[in-house]
Amino acid sequence: MSVKFITSIYSDLHGTEFGGRPGRLGHYRNSLLSLLKMTDADFLCYTSDREIESLKNFFYNENSVSSEKLKFQVYDIGNTKFKDLINQYKNIEQTKQGDRCIEVQYSKFHFWWNEDKSYDYYYWIDAGLSHCGLFANKYLGKDNYYRQMFECSLFNNQMLSNLIKKTGDKFLILGKDNQRHFWSGTVNPKWYNQYDSSIHVVGGIFGGHRDKWENIVNLFEGYVKNIIEEDKTIPHEENVMSLMYFNNQELFEILKFDHWWCRDNAPREIPDSFFLNYTSFNKLFEELNEIYE
Repeated sequence: MSVKFITSIYSDLHGTEFGGRPGRLGHYRNSLLSLLKMTDADFLCYTSDREIESLKNFFYNENSVSSEKLKFQVYDIGNTKFKDLINQYKNIEQTKQGDRCIEVQYSKFHFWWNEDKSYDYYYWIDAGLSHCGLFANKYLGKDNYYRQMFECSLFNNQMLSNLIKKTGDKFLILGKDNQRHFWSGTVNPKWYNQYDSSIHVVGGIFGGHRDKWENIVNLFEGYVKNIIEEDKTIPHEENVMSLMYFNNQELFEILKFDHWWCRDNAPREIPDSFFLNYTSFNKLFEELNEIYE
C-alpha cells in the first residue's frame, strides 16, 4: 500500500502581500525532518524558487534524507487558481501583518490537480505540525536543544498505519471542539444546510484514498468560489472545511479532540482534572501510536 504526504514550506512570507508566520525557517525544516520518520510514505514539498536550494542542502546534504523519499517542487503561490478573485478583496496592508497565507491554505487542495494518482493514499500534512506547543515533553527529542522543540517520536510508521486504518473508505479530517472550548468563528450560516459550529475542522492533516480526493477538492473549490464571489470575503480554509463537514458528513471520518494543550505546555492554573476529562491534540496521536492485534 503506497502513501504520499503533500506539504509546503514558504518561510519568508511575513511582511509581504501574502502574509505568513514570522521566524519559521528552522521550525518548518526541523518539524518536517521529524515527520519523515514515517518512512513507509513518500513526501512532496512545494516551495519557492528562493528557498528550494537551501532546503535541498538542509535535507539531502546536512541530514542525509533520500531524494526519493522527499522531493521538492517549485510552485509560485502568486499564481494560484483563485488569484484574481482573491486579489479583488484582499487587504494588502492587513495581510502583510497577518500570520496566515490564504494562497498556501487554498493550495492544500489545489495541489491535488498536479498528482498522477499513482499512490493509494494521499494526505496533506503541515510541515510545521511537529512541535513542542502540541506534544508532551516525553515524546520530544533530547539530543539537540533547538531540534528537540520539533522532534517528536509520535510520528512513525505505526502512527501512519493506524492513520490509514482510521481513514477507512472515507476522507479523514481532524475536528476540534468549538463549543465548550471555542476556537474559531465560521462562514456565514446561510451556507450551511443546517447551521452548526460545534466542531472546527483543522487543516494540519487530512486525506484519504486517491478515489476520494477529486470529489473533496471540487467541494472545497466550489465553496471557496461561491463564498468569495457572493460574500466578498476570503474565508480561511479551515472554515470552509468545517462547512464541508457539516453539509456532507457521510463523506468524512473525523477524529475529534477538545483542546490543543497537553499538561506540559498548558497554563499552570489549569487543573490536572482538565486533562483527564477532555481529549488533547496530543492524545489523538498517542492513540494513533497504539498497537492493535
